[in-house]
Parts: sequence; C-alpha cells; structure tokens
Amino acid sequence: MLPTVRELLDDQFAAAEPLVLAGHRALERTVRWVHSSEIYEISPLLSGGELLLTTGLGLAGVDAGTRRHYLGEIAGRGVAGVAVELGRTFDAIPQDMVAEASRHSLPLIALRAVVPFIDLCRTANTEIVSREVRSLRLLNELGRDLVGELAAGNGLAQLLGRIGEVTGCALIVTSGNGALIAAHGVDDDRSAWAAVESATATASIRARENTWGTLTAGPGSALDSATLATVLDQSAPSLGLALANLGTPTGRPQLAAATLLADLLDGKTIRQADLKVRAAAAGVPALAGRTLVPVAADAPETRIATRLIDSAAKELGRPGLVAEVHATSYGVFAMDPATADPVGEAVRLLRNAFATNAVEGVTLVVGDPCEFTSAALTGSLDAARSALRLATRHRRDWLAGSPISTCRELATELVVESLPAAERSRLIATTIGPLITWDTTHHSNLTRTLEVYLRHGGSPTRCATALHIGRQSLYQRLDRIRDLLGYDPGAPALTGTLLLALCAHRLS
Repeated sequence: MLPTVRELLDDQFAAAEPLVLAGHRALERTVRWVHSSEIYEISPLLSGGELLLTTGLGLAGVDAGTRRHYLGEIAGRGVAGVAVELGRTFDAIPQDMVAEASRHSLPLIALRAVVPFIDLCRTANTEIVSREVRSLRLLNELGRDLVGELAAGNGLAQLLGRIGEVTGCALIVTSGNGALIAAHGVDDDRSAWAAVESATATASIRARENTWGTLTAGPGSALDSATLATVLDQSAPSLGLALANLGTPTGRPQLAAATLLADLLDGKTIRQADLKVRAAAAGVPALAGRTLVPVAADAPETRIATRLIDSAAKELGRPGLVAEVHATSYGVFAMDPATADPVGEAVRLLRNAFATNAVEGVTLVVGDPCEFTSAALTGSLDAARSALRLATRHRRDWLAGSPISTCRELATELVVESLPAAERSRLIATTIGPLITWDTTHHSNLTRTLEVYLRHGGSPTRCATALHIGRQSLYQRLDRIRDLLGYDPGAPALTGTLLLALCAHRLS
C-alpha cells in the first residue's frame, strides 16, 4: 500500500513540474521515504526504497565520470529514484547522468519548478505514513477476522476467502509434496496452477512445528509487493492452525480425502498399494472389489454440498470418499458389485439426501462407475467434473429443474463440447438450419420442441406434457418441423444426428 514513484510525482510533486528523464519502466517502484541531501557520499546512508531529492550541489564542478559514479552508487543501494531541482547547479540534467540512470533502470527526474524540499518531503512522507497506518490497521483487522474464523471452527476455504478480500488476487495452498489442496479466486485446477506459476508472493505454512506447505498469491493484487508479502506471512500461521485442527481424529481423514481426491483430479499416477493406504487413511479402507461411483457437486457453500454427499454415503451403509477440492465438492460411493445400476442407486441416495436436507442452489452430477484403480478413478472423476460445468452452465428443461443429473444423461453435451467449432457449425447448418432461421424470424421455439420430442422417445403424450401444451398443438408444430426440414425427423436413423445438432445449437 506504499505509494509508487509515479503516484508521488503525479500528486505530491505536481507543483514542482517533474519530468522523468530515465527509468520510465521503474516508476512503479514503491517509495518508503522521501529524503533530501546534497552530500556526494550519500549512498552508504541509504537503506533502499528512498526517493532522493537534491539540487546537485554535491556534483558542482565534477566531471562526467564522477557524476556517473554518484548515480551508480545510489542505484546500488536500491533507491526508488533521484529527483534533481534545476536552476541551482544544473540548468539541464547532463546527458551522462541520464545515460547512467538508464543503464541502472533508475528513475531520474528533473524538477523544473522550485518548491522547497521541506514542503515536498513533508507532504510525501505524510502520505507514506498515512498509508503505513492504513496498512497496519488492515493487517490488524485481517488478523482479528482470521482468529474469528478459527474460533467458529471454519476451515481453509473460509480463511482464504477472508485473505482474498484483502489481497484481491488468487490464493493457492499447496502441500509439501506439491499437491493442490485449496484455492480461492480461480475457476478450475488449470487456473490454480497458472496462478502458482506466475506467483507474486509466497509464504510457508507451518503446522505442528513442521513446514506443511505453501500459500501462494497469484498476479493482480492491488497491494504493493512488500505489503502483499506481509499479508501472506501474517496469514500463514492461521492457515497452519486450521491444518493442525484437521489433525484431530475427525479431521485427519478429511485432509487425507481432500489430498487424495486432489491428486486424482490432477491426474497424478498413484501406485495401487499407495492408493489402498491413502484410501484407508481417508477413512475408506474397503474400496477394493467395490464398484465406485463418483459424484461432483456445486453449491453456494461447499459445506452444503459436502453434507449432502456425506448423508447419501451414510444411507448406503458404508463410508464414502467425500471432500472439498478447489471449491467443488466430490464424493466416491462404494457400491456392492452386485448392484444392477450403480448410477441409478447413487441418484436415489442423493434424492433421499435432498429430501432430508432442505437445501437450494445445489447442482450434482453422478459420474460413470469404475473400478478401484488410479487411472479409472481419475477418468471418472474428470468426466464428472466436466459434466458438472455443463450442468451448472446449461440448465436442461427436460430434467424439469432436477438438481441431479448423470454423465450418461449429459453424454451428448460432453461429445458436442469436444467437437471443433467449425464441425459444430457444419452439423447445425446441415441438419436443423431451416428450423433455426424460422425460430429467429417468427420468435417461435421449434428447435426446442424437436429436442424435447426426441428426448422423450418420440412420445407425443410425454412431449406435450413436458412442454405444457396440448397434443393437437404439438402435432401442428411437428408438421411445421417436417415441412421446414424437408424430411421426417422422427426417422430412427436420424435420431442420433439430430440430437447432436440440437444439443450443439443449444450450447452455442
């Protein structure tokens, strides 16, 4: 929150008519203090971050080499910049000084109007102190908020949210072995890793006297680098306490589950022996030989979705792998291998959980069944994650507002999403182009009518009910559709192609 050289020049130094001669790219350096001095040997007295004001009196009568040495020594101390008042020693800044400042990327400013240095220092340093006081107040308030979150029993997600309100940038927590544990301010895993790769500040997280992981701030923070680093350093102990709290008998399996699911979602290869050990540490030791069904859920608060999945797992009668990963809730149900329809059974369990937990705003996707291997779990979890993104972006009318869908129901959408844009456009234009043109011109909804009709197995009764229209009105729409297309859309051989085209049109 310290001011930059540019900010001081634009505000507190405006009356001195500053002109930047060198170091233009370094004007975003923060200024810790504004100091004036005419001493030639000033550099040993500087600690870095100062904006130095001088009339050049200490350089009067010296040669170009001496002037360059003066600036080189100052630049080596890490000062923010040098401002020279014209008219006393120099009518214009010598070009050798401009060249030397450019070589060191040191902002060199000519002050073309005479303003007493004491006035410049007073106004600028008052601004610096005011900002430091605001920074201290901000840190104190953040510390109090984090203590409050810990006292309320909240975990990493809530703590990162509080810290993110101050930093205004993405925050990522990674474990010591490089696993992605928690994130704030990113949409998905890829964005989280991109933030880590372009980190602007980091802090070590310690839990129970050990370095447990790293808190990383991505780009885009409104705070200066020093303040951002301070915020992270002061926030890391609270995160360490939250992680230490997870080390209780009830918390350790939760952390193990979150880490395991994060590694699987990241596609990390886990040896079968290690997978068994880690699943047991997560509280689900009996996954081998079971049919596993993953679930992904989105909710305004992840705790709501996690509670729903956990409730469904308890009804199943055996523990499931349930945890929050990157602001999304995931679960893995362990079904009896004799279950005829594991996906349908998972949907039933989740519906029962909804009935006993009155919640709103939750969207769940049940993935495809898989076996207990790292590769199989990664593939099924990733498909559920992709399907969840579709389900939250495109609410499907034929589900009648149901918050639960499955990967097999969303298979058409997933296939369409994988098609190149040109292929999607060609598919739409060559199959249902006339319907789209008619709908656009007449403000009708024939494309939706056709999709609902096909998805209800070509049943006029069920389709009319879903559209809330009479059967006679539906027949009239179907006749119009046949006339516009020039072929019978009810032909069985065309059902798959039409559904792909209609889905591509809806998603676009």
